[in-house]
Amino acid sequence: MTDTTKLKYRVNYNYAIYNFKTKEYESKEAIYHSYDQVRANRWKCEKCQSLFSSFRELKIHKTEYHSY
Repeated sequence: MTDTTKLKYRVNYNYAIYNFKTKEYESKEAIYHSYDQVRANRWKCEKCQSLFSSFRELKIHKTEYHSY
């Protein structure tokens, strides 16, 4: 399948696979029509289920909204 063992933070990573029959990208979260949509929704916050394009944005979101 895919090798996500090299990712340091693979718990929050939303990996999408291209389906050649439907010509769309499929992940656990949704079905995307273009690769730009996949890149915009790569990382997911486990508390509020929001999607982010980079790990840095996810980290900032967690410190601002979910820190105690």
